[in-house]
Amino acid sequence: MSLLIDKLLEARPEIKNVDKPMALVVVKAADDEVLSCVERAISEKRIYAYLIDDENKLKEKLNKYKMDENSYEVINISDDQEAAFKGIELVRQGKGDAILKGHISTGKVLKEVVNRETGIRKADTLSHVAILSMPSLNKLISVTDGGLILQANKDNTKVIIANATQVMSALNISPIKISLLSAAENIIPKLPSSVMESELVEEYKKQNEIIVEGPLSIDLSLSKESAEEKGYQGKIQGDANVLVAPDIVAGNVLSKSLILFGGSEMAGLIMGAKVPVIITSRSSSFEEKYASLLLSQIIMLDAN
Repeated sequence: MSLLIDKLLEARPEIKNVDKPMALVVVKAADDEVLSCVERAISEKRIYAYLIDDENKLKEKLNKYKMDENSYEVINISDDQEAAFKGIELVRQGKGDAILKGHISTGKVLKEVVNRETGIRKADTLSHVAILSMPSLNKLISVTDGGLILQANKDNTKVIIANATQVMSALNISPIKISLLSAAENIIPKLPSSVMESELVEEYKKQNEIIVEGPLSIDLSLSKESAEEKGYQGKIQGDANVLVAPDIVAGNVLSKSLILFGGSEMAGLIMGAKVPVIITSRSSSFEEKYASLLLSQIIMLDAN
């Protein structure tokens, strides 16, 4: 089993034996990695699945998997956009607890999520929260937002912080230490993000449930030795557990670098809708999809 999955189960051991399966809506489900994930979750009695895709194509693939036929329903829709609409409709009807994107573009799913008339968002801004295992530190960290918000302003960043806090709280991580990433721990007047980060820190100083510091470099955020060597006086001493990137490029590069070169694994969710939306790459592994499913279950458990 992966370190990420181990850490998720360690954080909330009660999800090892769930009383009520989570209703998972899978949009464009005829994908082997997706169905492998669904098969395992069904075998562990974690989910009841709504599998949306072309019926013939889907049933051909389902022949390779051992799933209790009473644990899933096939919904015959071949068109991508119609499939995404149906998935969101199931959530609106109270039938879905989480959404898993299958072999379909992220844009088509999110188009239906944010539709002002038929969508399911709770707030004006959604954000992507990635949870990564850190083998070198033997812990979980969050990187946000490396998947959705291109260039966050102050209001967007507050939403990013709130959504990451919700996820980390569900994982029983405390205290939540949030680093607003920059190139250095000093304000750089010609770097607008560092100025904004310093202003945000002032706004969060009176909050007791989370610690927010920045601008802060990656070494001070994650390396106790660097914090000691540089004489950094903040409450974060290389022990941040949430890294808020200044833009989508930095967040995306950081997450993928940790995965490709640091041995990390990632679970990712879109937060801010009525239910967690699992948006993983179509090329992502079974482990990433399954870990994201577990994370969704943890969020749902915490919400209840």
